[in-house]
Amino acid sequence: MRRTGGTKAIPDAVHTDGCGTAGKNTKPLAREQTLRVITEDGVTACPYCRPDTDPGVL
Repeated sequence: MRRTGGTKAIPDAVHTDGCGTAGKNTKPLAREQTLRVITEDGVTACPYCRPDTDPGVL
């Protein structure tokens, strides 16, 4: 998950492990966390690597 912001990082987007657009300010998430962040917290999935297309997400 890429985060933006200063002292309080704000989730920006969810990426797959090998996504080239993720940048350096990323934090790895477990599958369960990824599902929650995309479906409940409203963080967008990257339109390039599409982590939301994994089986069981949508």
